[in-house]
Amino acid sequence: MRIFFVLMSAIALSPTLVMANSPSASAGQLGGSATSSASVTEPLFESFMIDFDDFAAGTYIVGDEWAQYGVNISVDSNRNLKGDKQASLPLRLFDSNCSTQGSNQCSGGDDDLATGDAFGTEAQGNVLIIQEDNSKRKDRSNLGNPDDDARGGTITFHFEQAIKDLKLGFLDFDDRDRGEGFIRFYTGIDDTDAAMTFNLSSVEALVNPDFTGDNSLRIFASLDMAIQRLEVEYPGSGAITHLEYSQVAPGGSRNWANSPDAHLF
Repeated sequence: MRIFFVLMSAIALSPTLVMANSPSASAGQLGGSATSSASVTEPLFESFMIDFDDFAAGTYIVGDEWAQYGVNISVDSNRNLKGDKQASLPLRLFDSNCSTQGSNQCSGGDDDLATGDAFGTEAQGNVLIIQEDNSKRKDRSNLGNPDDDARGGTITFHFEQAIKDLKLGFLDFDDRDRGEGFIRFYTGIDDTDAAMTFNLSSVEALVNPDFTGDNSLRIFASLDMAIQRLEVEYPGSGAITHLEYSQVAPGGSRNWANSPDAHLF
């Protein structure tokens, strides 16, 4: 759970949708290139980037790990746990740096989630998956090694206050025979109608155009829209590589103008 944030002044942006199609648009480079242009006379934003790399691969994610930074995560899987037909499959971290120099060490046989030079991307490290239930009848509590579920589901990010400048990376969208996948932006936490929707199969969002299915990496961004809820719905295998967003710095609770330019957690 590596979280990077930097204070920045508000800037005027025309409504723009950005599809990043360069290998440089990786989670690591997004965090490493951030700079500060904060001014005490302008509204301040704090910009966060979550890349899942400060937890060990295999860690189960409850959803409140990033609550102190204004976001909670929930999951509604398309298949349920074998031992509890009413319970959703859990979220878990998968190491996508698992295929190097022709050696496949990807857990669960998921080499389609591998990233790195061989796949036209920078290595993405840990990514967020819906864990498949590979448990045995004698022990339903052990779901096996990290392994993304073949039926997917919906991962939802709930923000405590409106956010903007959102960027999200999605890995390995390839199950179009089961239907399309979608990313939906909602301006209100309880809104039922999405303000904006992206298709996960978008070719324009591809970082590595030679990989449109297995090992494909897509970056989606909406620069000038305030949202409070983000849904990522997909019908098969896949993973979220990172999430980046900005929030208005809260007034009264902290002197943001005197804060260091950037913080790494």
